[in-house]
Amino acid sequence: MGKVKDIVIVGGGSSGWMAAAAISRCNDVKVTLVDKEVPTPLGVGEATLLSFEKFMVEQCGFNPNEFLAELDAGLKAGILFKDWGHKGNEIWLPFYWLNYPFTDPPVSMVDAWSTSQDIDFKKLEVLYQCSMDNIIDRTQIGEGYAVHIDCMKLIKYIKEKISDRITYVNSSVKAYLGGNTLYLENGDQIEADLFVDCTGFKSILKRKRDRVNLSDRLYVDTAIAGPIEYEDKHNEFKPYTTTTAVYDGWIWNTPLQSRIGTGLVFNRNITSIDQAKEYFCSFWDQRTTPDKLKVIDWTPYYDTNQWEGKVVSIGLSAGFIEPLESTGLGLIIESIKTLSKLLNDGFCNQYDINYYNNHMTLAYEQCVDYVNCHYSKSNIKSPFWDYVRDNYKMSEAQEVFLDEMSSENKTIMPGGKGFIFGVGNWIHWLIQAGYPLEARSWMQHDKMDESLNHLIQCEDKKIELGTDLMNHNEFADRFL
Repeated sequence: MGKVKDIVIVGGGSSGWMAAAAISRCNDVKVTLVDKEVPTPLGVGEATLLSFEKFMVEQCGFNPNEFLAELDAGLKAGILFKDWGHKGNEIWLPFYWLNYPFTDPPVSMVDAWSTSQDIDFKKLEVLYQCSMDNIIDRTQIGEGYAVHIDCMKLIKYIKEKISDRITYVNSSVKAYLGGNTLYLENGDQIEADLFVDCTGFKSILKRKRDRVNLSDRLYVDTAIAGPIEYEDKHNEFKPYTTTTAVYDGWIWNTPLQSRIGTGLVFNRNITSIDQAKEYFCSFWDQRTTPDKLKVIDWTPYYDTNQWEGKVVSIGLSAGFIEPLESTGLGLIIESIKTLSKLLNDGFCNQYDINYYNNHMTLAYEQCVDYVNCHYSKSNIKSPFWDYVRDNYKMSEAQEVFLDEMSSENKTIMPGGKGFIFGVGNWIHWLIQAGYPLEARSWMQHDKMDESLNHLIQCEDKKIELGTDLMNHNEFADRFL
């Protein structure tokens, strides 16, 4: 391919503007973003991973104290899965896995649970204890918390902040025939060394689509979503995401400063749109109405050939799994980071293209496996969950984790890293989902017994944090 100096990004959604913000800071690169500006609906709120804030700061150069205030952000210490597996069950997936400063040296939740399996696993984690009372631990801001954001406000913020470092063209695309030229509906032609396709499911720049259909491994393909106004913000503005398993699928709850972002995820071949809307409104005690809900549908897939010739697909044009675990934004960030790293070298060849495609294929596969395992242990009786049980296939990754965690000769350590979800994510889910895992300590050090005893005996860790604790509402009012 050779030297890459002129890059055109097509599409002005979250992926397009995030790509523009990061790539425009690459070495000796000129960025143009092409998008037909149209009115956009109000964002309903989206959950992020820990990678989001790091991406915004390190890759894009934004000030977190500034952009969090502009994005209607609320903090996210983890995800509370309610009724997954069975009614009344709760699974807590935190973003912070060491219980520092309560032990010295630090001890993980897995260590403590391995020593005493009579303990409720999630209650070993300090941010769980805080989050259930709408309290945040200020010592973990930027380390133990992700955020909930309004994606429409994210686009607006980025657009304003990078207006001086990119060229913006307000036009739709007429044609791309390959090569270095993009033809626009306004009559212009734009030359570029590389094009980034952020045009969503249409993927209008790609000529060849090598799409892997994931419908046999994933179980949902539709969502209805809309904002819910607060009735009791002091209690409803929670510093975590809630996903509740329900009759037709599952419902997410992502509290923003001004409202709750929420939606119902289901399978349209089992539940009709009207049925889903009716159930969703009932779930929220009629705090919304069917006419206020938007419908989003998809076929889960990813493209194994995300970089072809002079076109790189990012976002929905590259693939989409489902809303669970915030894989959409997570994979967008992974795509942009990987591409930016290659572009910083200033010269791209077929080796770089192959590397990018292999890397992103593996990233998508890891996400699919991890999301898939969330559906493995449900005894809810309904057409949807019956369908899940009848069609569930354990992934090779899940089989490996279960085998390793029940083996005397363990080789897996929590904290090992995948591209988005590492070993720690898997272990925390599998333990709480009720898999028969062998009790043993993952870490060894001279003060292990002392540290474990301290952690186990300290039932209310909030007491030890003292003045470092603050109500989530108060924190948002003062700092966000």
